[in-house]
Amino acid sequence: MSRLAGRSAIPALLFLLLVRPLGAGTVLLNDPYLMLCVTDPGARYTIVDGALHPAQGLFSLFPPWGRPLEPRIKAPSEGRPGDLLPVFVSSDEPLGSVMVTLQEPGKQDLSRAVGFRVSSAGARETWAALIGVPAGAAAHAYSLGLRITAGARSCLLLKPFSFQRRAFFSERIGLTKDLTTLYAAPDPRKVAEYRVLSRLLSTAHPDAVYETGPLLLPLPAARRTSGYGDRREYLLANAGPELSIHEGVDLAAPTDTPVPASGRGRVVFASNRMLTGNTIIIEHLPGLFSIYYHLSALMVAEGEVVEKSQIIGKVGMTGFATGPHLHWEVQSNGIAVDPDELTQGPLLDINAAFHDIEARNSTEGR
Repeated sequence: MSRLAGRSAIPALLFLLLVRPLGAGTVLLNDPYLMLCVTDPGARYTIVDGALHPAQGLFSLFPPWGRPLEPRIKAPSEGRPGDLLPVFVSSDEPLGSVMVTLQEPGKQDLSRAVGFRVSSAGARETWAALIGVPAGAAAHAYSLGLRITAGARSCLLLKPFSFQRRAFFSERIGLTKDLTTLYAAPDPRKVAEYRVLSRLLSTAHPDAVYETGPLLLPLPAARRTSGYGDRREYLLANAGPELSIHEGVDLAAPTDTPVPASGRGRVVFASNRMLTGNTIIIEHLPGLFSIYYHLSALMVAEGEVVEKSQIIGKVGMTGFATGPHLHWEVQSNGIAVDPDELTQGPLLDINAAFHDIEARNSTEGR
């Protein structure tokens, strides 16, 4: 997606002031005050009772004494369940925020990501956001939404997004009476720990830019016992089966095998939990966390900055585990993504992204 250069559409005069998202791609402008809106060619929208309803395209809203935002944007149009998709925004002026969503029309967001500033060169800023596609995502009509703000001005991009189908392995796991109780029995501690973990994994720290290269597979020689996205059927003792989706990779290794960090980052959690046992969580980029479960020992503390390949713990079978192994997982803004994919190339390749954008901008203006 290029700049708004060549903007053809609506010098639409909208006598309303406050711009706020209403969901399903609706932008309401509601207090008397003159706002202008320009779009890229081919944008689709309606205006009903003073409300602008974008359907597709790029929309830039600004007061008449200002000028529209003209960011350069690179955003994906398709992906597979488990993908971690980077969105890049470049601007010749300072931005206030960047937010990305994957949404099915009329329903809750499938996933969302808060953008973060990754570089500044003079007046030029580069932002990135990492949007995760859940393992359970189905093939429906989705759209990718990108909202950029700078003071009173805002820019909204809506583009169609399609899913490629992906097959996952299925397995049945029989549980002993003790494991059934640990897994299924109600317990206020489990509820409290779940809430703490959910809040932590959905919180992005804007300054947490530690690792932009590929992640390291912690135990490359280990035997794999489960993969990302596996459909599991737990056979509970004296109860019916329960279904779940495995959100990480299980790597079987002898107890006390050293576990290295997948990348440079800050330890945001290092403690014991009922279901995951001794647990370490490291933030590598804002909202991007690697997770290590069932450890026999913790060798780092919360707040510590660790280096890639630094030993952070040891393999164990604490918590809900049927044998000694490492459960290794990566989450982005609360969405578990395929960790193996993140070992194949850099987490962020800013130079390549904006070389492509500049090349397209130079040809689109001809």
